Amino acid sequence: MQCHKPGHRASARCVSALLAASALLAAAVDHLGGTVVRPAVQTAALDVPSAPDPAPLPDALNGTGAPVRPAPAEADPSGPQPEARHSQPARPARRAAKAKTKTKTKAPARHQSAAQSRPATRRPAPDRHSNSSLLAHLPPAKNKKAAAAVHEALSLLGVPYRWGGTTRAGGFDCSGFTQHVWAVAGVKIPRTVRAQARAGTQIPLSKVEPGDLVVFYPTQHHVGIYVGNGLVIDSPHSGSWVRPDPVRSMPVSVVVRVHA
Repeated sequence: MQCHKPGHRASARCVSALLAASALLAAAVDHLGGTVVRPAVQTAALDVPSAPDPAPLPDALNGTGAPVRPAPAEADPSGPQPEARHSQPARPARRAAKAKTKTKTKAPARHQSAAQSRPATRRPAPDRHSNSSLLAHLPPAKNKKAAAAVHEALSLLGVPYRWGGTTRAGGFDCSGFTQHVWAVAGVKIPRTVRAQARAGTQIPLSKVEPGDLVVFYPTQHHVGIYVGNGLVIDSPHSGSWVRPDPVRSMPVSVVVRVHA
């Protein structure tokens, strides 16, 4: 064994010093839990704070640091299935059904509108006021011209009213009607109601006879021809027709007996 100085032989004193140092080193190594070659230094024994353990990576991060999205779960074939939408061929079927329904509902409407727009050409029955029996048993007129005027008036039942009308084909207003029936009998009378009120002799209503003109209302704006049994035949207003009316159904102004 040599001393620490080169070329110097160790003396007994150096040898004993070295042995003592070796014993101290071995005791220190045993105390620290290491080995002679590389003793392990316990940081807790030396009061040195240890470095914190690195935090574990979250499961949601991959190696690149980007979030890992969970894979979509596969549908369970045994679980409830979503309701299937209607297929396209069902829509034309519904449209066809709607078209049929519209056709069925619109057909009566078109028929009704056509019927409403069609002018009323049918003549009503003579018994509008339930006077058919009265018209069937009329008393005779006292002269032929009055009888001809009454006959013509009865033949015109149902002809529609027309303001200013004087013909069978075109319709009549009230004074045009009375002028026409007396013209067929061969007697010319004025055109207007007020002029006809002065076209003959005025008589009381109690003495009225078939063929007499009956002027109604205080303003004398309506006229008809008396046919007997308490009835006059007249063409009263727009939307109506030549028809029988009770002589008492309207206020009587004057009764005129035409000079035949």
